[in-house]
Amino acid sequence: MCLLGVATAGAQSVRVVSEFQRFGPFGEVLPVDRVDQPREILSPALARNAYTSFRIVVNIAAETPYFLYVQSNPDNLFEMTLYKEIFIKAGDQWIPDALEPAKIPTFGMLPYPPSPIPGQNTVSYWLDLRVPADAPVRRARLEVLLKVGNRWVTYPMEVRLVEAQPPSIQLTGAKLPTASERADSAVYGPLGGYLCRSQESGAKEERLTARALVRRNALQDVALAKALEKKLGRNAITGEILRRAGSQKAKDWCRSHTTPAELGAEWYLRVRDWLYRQSEQATGSTAVH
Repeated sequence: MCLLGVATAGAQSVRVVSEFQRFGPFGEVLPVDRVDQPREILSPALARNAYTSFRIVVNIAAETPYFLYVQSNPDNLFEMTLYKEIFIKAGDQWIPDALEPAKIPTFGMLPYPPSPIPGQNTVSYWLDLRVPADAPVRRARLEVLLKVGNRWVTYPMEVRLVEAQPPSIQLTGAKLPTASERADSAVYGPLGGYLCRSQESGAKEERLTARALVRRNALQDVALAKALEKKLGRNAITGEILRRAGSQKAKDWCRSHTTPAELGAEWYLRVRDWLYRQSEQATGSTAVH
């Protein structure tokens, strides 16, 4: 349905991608984040007592007003927060990084007055979904809608509220990777804290960035991993994470805090998938797949 909506919309389109796929102002994934088979966001899993984040990519012609709306059915099942991603110049490329709060629904038009980019035809938004701890395990409908003139383009999803429920986390300051590094780089601090028993250093950036929220989401996953240790054991969990990170031994990974380039920017999603599955098995639930 979403592909049909994009195809019939001519120059206008809307799509939802993972937090590890950044699109530049001209409609292409940043080269550093590019993967051969990006994750399709059609039926994503949402942990309870946690945030799940996506990027919404809008392709639009210049000087064409648009209206962007996000809705769920049932209403008020989770909290939704929308940010507009502000592009910054790094070398010869533009990178979406700083986050500016946006209302739902939101309106816009290119060029963006505060910082116009010649030839820009793409706008990127960051969508935060927070599921309360007491939300039921169930399916729900989530739609991203783009209206241009009299035409509507819809990106429909069936989200799955799953058993996974990370303990609440306390956000602390930490030095973040630069915006020009791969989108998954912000998970290495929290992951290093868990796998290597190391501590992140540095102060929190004053301006809210996508990198900071990628790190926040990884901290949630680490909290979930720790909670699963009683059931699975720490060694089993670290072994599975390392395998998905392309490493066999923690000491080897801890020397570099990086993963092989061929794993691509979305490799970390497989770690999260595994943690969610283990949460379901730990409770014996088979309600949502």
